[in-house]
Amino acid sequence: MNKLKLNYTSLSFLPILVCIPLGYQLINNIHFGGLKLFQEFLISAFNPKIDNEIIITVINRLNETILIGFFSWLVSIIFGAIFGIISSNIFYNIFNIPNIFYRIIKFFLTIIRSIHEVVWGIILMQIYGINFSIGIIAICIPYIAVNSKVFAEQLETIDYKSFESINQINAPKFSSLLTLIWNPIINTFKNFGLYRLECSIRSTVILGLFGIGGIGTSIFLSFQTLNFRELWTYLWSLAILIIISGLIFKKIKFNTKNKILSIFFIAVFFITILFSFSYFLYFIFKNNFETFHSISSLFKSSSDLGLFDFFKLILETIILSVLSTGIAISLPPLLIGIFNNNTSKIFIKIFALLLRLIPTPVVLLTLLTFNNPSLSLAALTLGLHNAGITSKLLFTNLDNQDRRNYIAMKSLGISKKTSWLLGLFSQQAKSYLAYCAYRSDIIIRETAIVGVIGSVGLGWQLQESLSSFAWQEVTIVLIAYSSIAIIGELINGKIKNSLT
Repeated sequence: MNKLKLNYTSLSFLPILVCIPLGYQLINNIHFGGLKLFQEFLISAFNPKIDNEIIITVINRLNETILIGFFSWLVSIIFGAIFGIISSNIFYNIFNIPNIFYRIIKFFLTIIRSIHEVVWGIILMQIYGINFSIGIIAICIPYIAVNSKVFAEQLETIDYKSFESINQINAPKFSSLLTLIWNPIINTFKNFGLYRLECSIRSTVILGLFGIGGIGTSIFLSFQTLNFRELWTYLWSLAILIIISGLIFKKIKFNTKNKILSIFFIAVFFITILFSFSYFLYFIFKNNFETFHSISSLFKSSSDLGLFDFFKLILETIILSVLSTGIAISLPPLLIGIFNNNTSKIFIKIFALLLRLIPTPVVLLTLLTFNNPSLSLAALTLGLHNAGITSKLLFTNLDNQDRRNYIAMKSLGISKKTSWLLGLFSQQAKSYLAYCAYRSDIIIRETAIVGVIGSVGLGWQLQESLSSFAWQEVTIVLIAYSSIAIIGELINGKIKNSLT
């Protein structure tokens, strides 16, 4: 009976059962008309187009991507740190501010964090039209909220006795605050901030698929014309950019005791704030609204969204999240456990890199060449993309894992797969599930991406409502989408806390 008892190891594999209904629907929806196109797409990966013209285009598009991604990252990190400070208890303890403001700010940040940057981008494009600035603003809105949450969590770890010690000497309140938060803020920036730059670049690519600009726009145009060789030139260029940036990030070291570096940080901090405010005001007052002339248009527009259809879309979004999360959790350990040799691991790592590299909409559009649009296809696409991310973490943790138990079990004659499962993975299962709980928050928000392309869930309805300028429907869909994300975050937070 003990063998039937669930533990963290078995819980890591159990979600793979979602593949049974998912696979059944995919097999029923398959058609062979586009298999030749899919084959051409795969072959083109080994024969990308390289000439002077496309190299110049790649350089220009990468420059646009880096510019949008870097500026979005810089603004979101700085304002994330600011909102992180004013949404932490230590700020209110030092300045004796009523906690009601703390709750309002936390609620506001939770709302804007719950909506994916693609959703913000689509809405802003509908209001302002296609604009280079839309990408920056769309990324900054949720990223500021996400970053503020991370900074606030780190500031909550400050020992309250440190605050009491400084308070006893009657030091200026602002100086006390800066003294307490400086090291946690810099350490969070080192451990988390640089990773967010890579995320910002990826988000820029995704928004580019919707016309914002950068290399994402070139990727989408190449796919539309079925020019797969050109498409892979852009994808490999993007891969090189991400790999090089990752290597650079690992080499960057910060010394928090360096006065020159501290002055530089403060200067960048204030310059970015002033520039961001002036740029935002210029954007608001110098850009004319395309279709959204006043707040009253929210109430004038009619809604044809029936109650039954609305709940069906909500259910689809929830099911899409569950299926995708199941794939993201169980597929990496399952593949690594079954194909547990050095050669297979190399292939799994390459496949995982491609899943992280190729934007999710491109993967979905490619699969649509030989499969009908469905909830299962959208879940498979989103699940595979996130499996590529969770597998990277799992490989890193397993490589750093103490291998003595694994070696001892193998020396006793236990099979290699069982030794890996019980000697290596079982020690990582708990932390792996905790990360997957965090990742599932992101998956819920990312359902909007595959929803728009795959014609499922609230993402599809949002696109339809925006196309017909039905702002009342848009508001209803956003409230529902945000509510699902917030409830999911609360549930996953409980799960993550129980695993840490």
